[in-house]
Amino acid sequence: MTRILIAEDDENIRNLLSSYLRVSGFETDSVADGNAALARVAGDTSYDLVVLDLMLPGTSGLEVCREIRKSRSVPVLMLTALGEEDDRVRGFELGADDYVVKPFSPRELVARVKAILRRQTPEGGDTETPRRGRSYPIQVDWEGKTCVLAGEIVDLTQSEFVILAALVRRPGVVFSREELIELLYPHGGSVVPKAVDVHVHNIRAKLGAEGARLIETVRSFGYRAARST
Repeated sequence: MTRILIAEDDENIRNLLSSYLRVSGFETDSVADGNAALARVAGDTSYDLVVLDLMLPGTSGLEVCREIRKSRSVPVLMLTALGEEDDRVRGFELGADDYVVKPFSPRELVARVKAILRRQTPEGGDTETPRRGRSYPIQVDWEGKTCVLAGEIVDLTQSEFVILAALVRRPGVVFSREELIELLYPHGGSVVPKAVDVHVHNIRAKLGAEGARLIETVRSFGYRAARST
């Protein structure tokens, strides 16, 4: 059964989320502060997703997300009462896969959780490995959800993996930001287009010099993978 950790200091919200997620078939654990969230994630590697409040006591949600990303690629869905775009983008910069702004509908949150988890398995069971070779050293495997560069696995978040896999499977094809958002959130939802730019920035950083050569920016439109690097 899919296991989800809920880190939320408001007991009513915590219990509400747990109830809705359990009814939807998920197993949940709950903590009320950032320190407890870090301890749970560090001590239990079987969580499939973390629902993380931004304003946790102890260690903030942003800092918890930062620490999780140092060693884990588990998807993170952030809860925030801050509606400003900069605050949401900050979460993406630290590796969050999605966010929900309070107050929110529990059904919307469950839908977002399902969408994130759905990205882990491509529709139609497609397990094709994108083009690889001396002139195109990135190896991306849908089934294994791995990206390999120069023999080393690159630690990508779910959102970063989806974007990179889409680009390298169709070298030279330009994807608009809107198209990439549709890949990330096929069932809709409010997402700032700048989130795509943040994800691409993170991918390039993790791939080092190869990332700058591989992913090309198409001014005022979107991104494409170079035909060869």
